[in-house]
Amino acid sequence: MAELVIKVDVPDKLESEYKSALRKVVDKFMEEVDFSLANEILSKSKLTEQQAKELAEEVKEAVAKRHGVM
Repeated sequence: MAELVIKVDVPDKLESEYKSALRKVVDKFMEEVDFSLANEILSKSKLTEQQAKELAEEVKEAVAKRHGVM
């Protein structure tokens, strides 16, 4: 897996605040990247709307079982 490194000059007195704020921003950014990639993949899909709904239902059930909800 490739790694992206970003260096930021942070004032010593604000290090913990920067870490906290940066973590929130990076988490949001990664969520956006994930959705963007998923949309790109889905745009090339040959599944019908009904097939996609059935697949989504199977995934929801599997996740619920894994987490003990079902």
